[in-house]
Amino acid sequence: MKIRTLVMALAAFSFMLTACENKPAQQEQKTDNPTEAVAEGQTETVAEEETEAPHPFTVDDVNQIGVIISVWDVMPIPVLALEGKTDIERFAASFGNEYSNYYPNQVLYNYLKDPNYKEENYELEKDGYIACKGMFQFSNDVCCHVWDRQNGHKLVAFWLEEAHENSETTYLLALYDFDPATNTLNPEPELTKKVVEPMSQYDAYTVRLDREDKEVCLIGYNINIEEDNAESTCYMLRWNGNDFSIEKEK
Repeated sequence: MKIRTLVMALAAFSFMLTACENKPAQQEQKTDNPTEAVAEGQTETVAEEETEAPHPFTVDDVNQIGVIISVWDVMPIPVLALEGKTDIERFAASFGNEYSNYYPNQVLYNYLKDPNYKEENYELEKDGYIACKGMFQFSNDVCCHVWDRQNGHKLVAFWLEEAHENSETTYLLALYDFDPATNTLNPEPELTKKVVEPMSQYDAYTVRLDREDKEVCLIGYNINIEEDNAESTCYMLRWNGNDFSIEKEK
């Protein structure tokens, strides 16, 4: 087994254990109602419960983005040699292939590998960025953006965002340096930390890599549950040829 496959498997197993430990113990069913008791000598018949087939992006016990969060910063990604594809397409396909446990990444990889691929409820966007978005009530997305560095390398950003039925959202901004000499995406966790650190003061945040004006921004949200609204604050990321300066919009 490859080391990277083993790391992913261990991370997933760790999340599964955590999920199991956090599940509340089921309460014992009371049988005070005499009609529910089974008479001696009779055979109890258990009705089969009908269950809906899970959607491919539904996660029950394992938070798929959470698994990626736990390993991305120590796992370089070899870039796939996809003939006829642009750099950003190869980067996005390589990331999607590496972390295919997150369903939008699977779809992204399939879209970029096969121009005739179709997936219901997902669409691919390409306009200076690449995004694979689920057409659902809540976000189920992955987005990629690339900048040229002064040293001949490239900075590659991936933003993953998934909303859950319990109204919580899981997200990840992963920044990589692409080294053309080794054809590898190397994680840059310190730069990622610099970018998202201002967001720690907010209840939630999002990263817009797909803005029509090509600007990239962070949007922090303070959520007021009682009034059912949220106040937003935008920070612009200004590219300086190597990394970002961060400016709060006035």
